[in-house]
Amino acid sequence: MRGRLASIAVLAACAACGVQYVTPSERAADARFGRLGGGGPSPTAGACGDWSSIVAHDPYAASHVSYPETDPAGACFTPVTHQGKDVRAGAAPPGCAFPDDGARADLRRLADYVERGAAARTTTLFPCAIAPAQRAAAARHNARVLRSLATREGSFPYAAVVVPGHGLPEQSESSLVDYLPGDACRPLRGGDLRRFGAMVMRAERAADAIRGGVAPVAIVSGGAVHSKLVEAFAMLHLLTCIEGEPPVDVLVEPCAEHTHTNLRNSARWLVEMGARAAYLVTDDFIQSEYFQDWSGFELLFGSVDQRSLRDFGYVLGSWRQASRGIDAGFWFTPYRFWAEPRDGAGSFSCVAAR
Repeated sequence: MRGRLASIAVLAACAACGVQYVTPSERAADARFGRLGGGGPSPTAGACGDWSSIVAHDPYAASHVSYPETDPAGACFTPVTHQGKDVRAGAAPPGCAFPDDGARADLRRLADYVERGAAARTTTLFPCAIAPAQRAAAARHNARVLRSLATREGSFPYAAVVVPGHGLPEQSESSLVDYLPGDACRPLRGGDLRRFGAMVMRAERAADAIRGGVAPVAIVSGGAVHSKLVEAFAMLHLLTCIEGEPPVDVLVEPCAEHTHTNLRNSARWLVEMGARAAYLVTDDFIQSEYFQDWSGFELLFGSVDQRSLRDFGYVLGSWRQASRGIDAGFWFTPYRFWAEPRDGAGSFSCVAAR
């Protein structure tokens, strides 16, 4: 028993060992470089329920790991530099700036759809059993943000900054436990920032990235799985009420329960918005290691890819560290075969909501 506990302790220590693989010196026509290799069939709708069989001729397709820096235009990959609160992204590769005219039309259609869901207190974009008042408030809020984005001038290298939540049991004691999108800002109680845990750093980094021109909007993701607090609503409050001026536009995603559902549910919004890539930002702790190409965390609990294949039947997409100055910012796309033609496998994703 003691030996087993010691082994678990060693594995837990290894969880802090995230590895970013070195870019291969030669490119290949396989999933590491955004293509479905091996000359087999292109993905079809059947892949979303039987991914392992459909893409079995390309062993790299069962992992998110890829090298978008080898084809920035195909991947819509842009490095992001963090120097304290000063965050800057390079210019978007050709054809990648968001939003373009097509994405603006997608944003308007999505706003119409979400508004109808708000009126009916239902939308497939919130796939969980949240309270009707929470669902309606989230839908009304997101519809307003989407309509504003559709008319906003300018473009950005990434479509959104994706911010996963961080749940703790003590968050049930927070002053924001009953906070809804659309409510007025409220003062925090003593100890609230501590209760919010890593969400404070994540929200701060997201605000800095948006104000630095990385993306026009944040997508905050997290439900009430660890406490009565909806993590997405708490991060909305942090971003709009605590982080100062100018205000930050935020879409809420209140249904995610774990890291892989944070990614899946945020990716649904990206697909519906007509986006190719987002900037995924987190804190400097275990999650930033978990998002790397490999982490010892996988020895204990499995990788995001393994959990996604188990729970959903497909790989969520691809991500790769894009940040400079920190190790906690990632290019993220819901398109696993991002280098394929966009009218073919390059537009194929299993995370579409409708």
